[in-house]
Amino acid sequence: MNKILGILLLLVFVCVGTTLLTEKFVGSTNVEQLLRYSAEYGIIGIGVGLVIITGGIDLSIGSVIGLVGCLLPMLLVDHGWSVPASLAAVMLLSLVIGLTHGLLITRMRLQPFIVTLCGLLVYRGLARWITSDQTKGFGSDFNDSLRLLAIGKPCSVAFLAMLAGVGVTVWSGGQLWRLRQNSQPGDRGPSADPGTQDNQRSTFTLPVPWIGVLVGLLLVVIGSSRFWFGYRIDIGGTLITLGPIAIPGWSTTVAERGLAMPKQLMSLSGWGVLPGVLILPGVLSLRGIKPMLLPLAALGVAAGLVWAATGLVDQPEDWFWWGKNWARTWRIVSVFSSLGLLMASLAWFGRRAVRVAGEAAIAPLVLTSVCAVLWLLGQTPLGQTLVPAPLVVLMLVAATAAVFLNQTIYGRYLLALGNNEEAARFSGINTDRMVILAYVLCSLAAGLGGILFALDTNSIQPSSHGNFYELYAIAAAVLGGCSLRGGEGTVLGVVIGAAVMRVLYNSINLIGIPSQLEFAIIGLVILLGVIADEVVKRIASQHRQSRSKIEAGQPRNPKRQRGTNR
Repeated sequence: MNKILGILLLLVFVCVGTTLLTEKFVGSTNVEQLLRYSAEYGIIGIGVGLVIITGGIDLSIGSVIGLVGCLLPMLLVDHGWSVPASLAAVMLLSLVIGLTHGLLITRMRLQPFIVTLCGLLVYRGLARWITSDQTKGFGSDFNDSLRLLAIGKPCSVAFLAMLAGVGVTVWSGGQLWRLRQNSQPGDRGPSADPGTQDNQRSTFTLPVPWIGVLVGLLLVVIGSSRFWFGYRIDIGGTLITLGPIAIPGWSTTVAERGLAMPKQLMSLSGWGVLPGVLILPGVLSLRGIKPMLLPLAALGVAAGLVWAATGLVDQPEDWFWWGKNWARTWRIVSVFSSLGLLMASLAWFGRRAVRVAGEAAIAPLVLTSVCAVLWLLGQTPLGQTLVPAPLVVLMLVAATAAVFLNQTIYGRYLLALGNNEEAARFSGINTDRMVILAYVLCSLAAGLGGILFALDTNSIQPSSHGNFYELYAIAAAVLGGCSLRGGEGTVLGVVIGAAVMRVLYNSINLIGIPSQLEFAIIGLVILLGVIADEVVKRIASQHRQSRSKIEAGQPRNPKRQRGTNR
């Protein structure tokens, strides 16, 4: 969970910093492109994440995407195959590729790096050979049908927010119900004496599940506001035909007054910060406000620096020291450094508040954070943005992968295999079968991603289509918390990691950094993220060891203790 929170904060950091530097970042067209590309890279990132969890690696993803991207238009346009047959053929090819990788690794005992590196070369060569190195495309024949899987916009962000609100409300309501069932009648809690300090503190404790219910209902109201003034769903045409099943296309028309309602309500949600700000001092005063003075002062200074940095962005280039050539550098450094200090101060303040007031501080902090985030989103066109179809595909793939990894016995087997393959084998797990399954799922994800990338670009160059995509996918998985040693990783973390990669790429182009430095900056960010994760992991391990020694009655530093005794 800490890794997911860390990569999410990195995503927020890059998004907010880029927005302060240029308003183009929150343009409706740019937001839609970010959502679409993040979804497509997230799909292939999930596939490679499953392989990394087992302790393996797959370097052939980009070439598989290129091969699938070349074959699909060839089958549909050049050979006249039907849509179901063409999709089935390229997905079957992806399955065979993954099965071949798995068998070579498990039966021949070859290294995954070598197997997939050879696959990278073989599939790229096959793609160039079968196409005679000629560009392939779909033309305009499938713009109103199959290509809608990549370029279509089936729903709005507001609709997804409404669905998310329903889910949060139901989950939080279930938590409240379980808490009520577990509570015993007449139990007054750990401190029944009304005169004790613990009892006074408990009267100010806000149950976090109630905050979840409030947040969920707020999302439902914001999302449903798009349809308050009426809507109409028009069904016409055929999106895709799968044998006897024809999936129709549709479009939704919303009243003009309802288009801006989600954005307005998100902006009004900023007033929800006030209850949290008013409640938090009262909660902290029960333990003493003095420990919070230093974090609060740091927060004020950091906020002032951010305000000053935004002022620098509006200054003409001649105003900056060392001339116009350094203007861009001064702006970027000032904005990102001050924003980093602000986010660090916020984290320090929140951690100190929880340490001082315990669980009583969690509810107002959560309420304030959610309302602040909604207010920030209300300053962008996100509330009026339509959802690209690949994002819906990503949600389905991510939900399926999360259930598979966390709720099925085979997902547990994959995690156990990555932690200790020998122990997993001795415990009765068919490790070879699990390795094969991981590579098959990875290749199927690459095949699905190859279909979406091909339908999106509509023009496929065999020599370059899919180049370096495997590196983006692996980087997304590593940033998302997948350990290259295996046995660790989450689907949500991989999705956020893919979003970070695309946002970084987009930010580099928008804020005027030379494109030649693109890979250098992305690589440096990944390296710093991995180093920070490793440092935090070591510090947490040392704290756990120190705490366990204190609980066992041992001194923290035995050498110093022995020297003192002498």
